[in-house]
Amino acid sequence: MFDQLFKRTVAIDRHTKAPLYAERVRYLAHLASLGSTRQTLRDKAWDLLHIQAAMQLRSPTAVTMSRIEKAVDRWVKQRRCRRPGALYEYERQALISLGVRWLKFLGWFECDVRKDPNAAKIEAFQSYMRDERCLSPVTIHTQLCRATEFLGLISFFGRRLGSVDIETIDNILRLKSSRDGLTRVSIQRYVSDVRNFLRYAEMQNWCRKGLADALPPCRTYKNEALPASPSLESVNRLIAQTDAQRPCDLRNRAILLLLALYGLRSSEVRRICLEDVDWDHRVLLIRRTKPSQEVQAYPLVPSVAESIADYLKRGRPKTKQRVIFLHARAPYLPLSNAAIWDIVSQRLRSLNEPIRHYGPHVLRHACASRLLASGFSIEEIGEFLGHHSLDSTRVYAKVDVAALRRVAELDLRGAP
Repeated sequence: MFDQLFKRTVAIDRHTKAPLYAERVRYLAHLASLGSTRQTLRDKAWDLLHIQAAMQLRSPTAVTMSRIEKAVDRWVKQRRCRRPGALYEYERQALISLGVRWLKFLGWFECDVRKDPNAAKIEAFQSYMRDERCLSPVTIHTQLCRATEFLGLISFFGRRLGSVDIETIDNILRLKSSRDGLTRVSIQRYVSDVRNFLRYAEMQNWCRKGLADALPPCRTYKNEALPASPSLESVNRLIAQTDAQRPCDLRNRAILLLLALYGLRSSEVRRICLEDVDWDHRVLLIRRTKPSQEVQAYPLVPSVAESIADYLKRGRPKTKQRVIFLHARAPYLPLSNAAIWDIVSQRLRSLNEPIRHYGPHVLRHACASRLLASGFSIEEIGEFLGHHSLDSTRVYAKVDVAALRRVAELDLRGAP
């Protein structure tokens, strides 16, 4: 491995003779399999050597986050890093992050429970949702984030979970509304997630009984948040922004077309695999996110087929990954929901469109409104969007159809 990364004998000997040779080689081989470049592997090899030396690791052992942070801090002080300020902190965090990923890969990383007194509760709640309720990984992640934040806010108000009362929870909800700008609908969802955690906490005798049922309901009004979507001109400009020939623009154009024309969820776009595109029969298979994760077949629109083909030929990295849309830089991992959100939101914000939300879901709303204005029935739109409840689709019928007639004429390719 190291004789392929370095030319100088001194460097090769240093990496070869240092402790944990096999463990470092295994991780570098893992990074190489993900598509890391030779220069990236060289940099990571030196960083792993520094981490091993700073932590004085010589054999398998459990390592906590606090130990990694102390070792890295000690090492950078001894080195007297030439980059003060923000760059210094960036390099410090990069070393810590690499150390955590390496040790997790080896199975040596251990959560520092003492640093987070609620870690054991969060871990137990996670096991309950996964093993007993069989919830999806995305739902579990959302619930854990809510529970972790809720426990932190309890501490912020000087209380513990065992002594928390309804007044403290009211204060937390007021803080979420004023500080984070949550709407009534968002507060309602937040309360629902907190209630789920408190019910489990009551089962474990972590808090007083009846607290979950005592949570105040959040008043919401039917159709108070009608779907808001960008205008026809804005969608056209949004697509036009990705008309360059850079690999990331080729990728982003295909993603935006899928969101705008098919009304897909971001999670459905990022899970499209190479085998989901049937080029011979011009069919696109979509794995729905919810509720049953069924597979739907769609005709492959020419503009979408052309954009995906351009990306596969001239933009997509050569890798063993089966997912189509990947990060442009090594290691070439599949895009996350957050990455797709950034792709859409950055471009929408640059258009100065007066809408409340800037994520990929607004393009789903635009697609639904276009279908409605084109004369499709609620049932047909619901089936197209993958809705299993007509209530999810009927909200579009409340939108002023007359104001959306222009959307029915939408042609993202600029041709009749």
